[in-house]
Amino acid sequence: MISPSLENRKAELPLGRPGDRIFLGVEAQHKIFQRLSGFPLAQQLSREVYDFYGNHLVYIESTNFSSTIFTLRLHHQPLLLKSAEIQLQLGTNRTAEALAHELLHLHLFILGFPLGEIVQIPFPFDHYAQEFLGMCHWVLNLIQHELNYQSFVALGFDKNHFLGRSDDPIDYRKRLSPEYQNGYPAQVDFPRWCMDYLRHFFVARHGGDENSLDQAQDVLTWGSRLYPQLRQVIAEIRKWFEIGAFKVPSQYPNQVNFLLELMGIPKFIGWARLELSYQKTPVAVRLEPKLFLTPECGRGGHWETPLGTH
Repeated sequence: MISPSLENRKAELPLGRPGDRIFLGVEAQHKIFQRLSGFPLAQQLSREVYDFYGNHLVYIESTNFSSTIFTLRLHHQPLLLKSAEIQLQLGTNRTAEALAHELLHLHLFILGFPLGEIVQIPFPFDHYAQEFLGMCHWVLNLIQHELNYQSFVALGFDKNHFLGRSDDPIDYRKRLSPEYQNGYPAQVDFPRWCMDYLRHFFVARHGGDENSLDQAQDVLTWGSRLYPQLRQVIAEIRKWFEIGAFKVPSQYPNQVNFLLELMGIPKFIGWARLELSYQKTPVAVRLEPKLFLTPECGRGGHWETPLGTH
């Protein structure tokens, strides 16, 4: 039986489409546990995630979804955790793998890794806020993949199932032609080339194939014709990952912001961490700005956004 408080929370969720099945709290954990049948270590992970998030855990499964994602939803003023959600796409050949993948994302916050809450967009580029926010979240997602990949394999899954099917190959040479020039200023377009390199490079690192490495090289070859500095930036990005300071939770916000600035992407000026209260319920706590902001932090618009992706 679902408690009245869970019934109220379920009523607050957006109405799903026919075929969407929504589970909250302990029911969510039970359903997730069933979906992970045959993978006892992943089932144990699901218990740990539920033990932390409790009634904030939301699990939705459906054949309507085009992908599997996680989302941490916050109320910003005052800062509150609203929900930790997983949407699982059914009908694929990696249902259990995709579910475990998203559980590992949620588990990172249990381990003390902070979450980016507020992004500062420079005023001249407010019009491109959504593009920049998308880049911020993709960078976080890729970093978390690097943190989670070995854990995924340790759960007993095939390393080649960490990620879903790759996109069709992109002809980056065509991006140099006038018809593909989309009018984005260099301050927006350059980070997009950096993002594409990073995406292909880490698909190759995380169970992908040689095609991903070829695509990364194509980005570097053709993108550097537009932006000669791309080669140096990519070299510094790879060095950043090799050093690995981002793997320490206390260093994570500064390290992420350093990488974002290196790529020309607006950084986070608001970070929070999740912890258990005395009542054993998860609460969100803002980090002090001195822990992640540099004195020269400029002016700009502030954008609050939920955290989550594949």
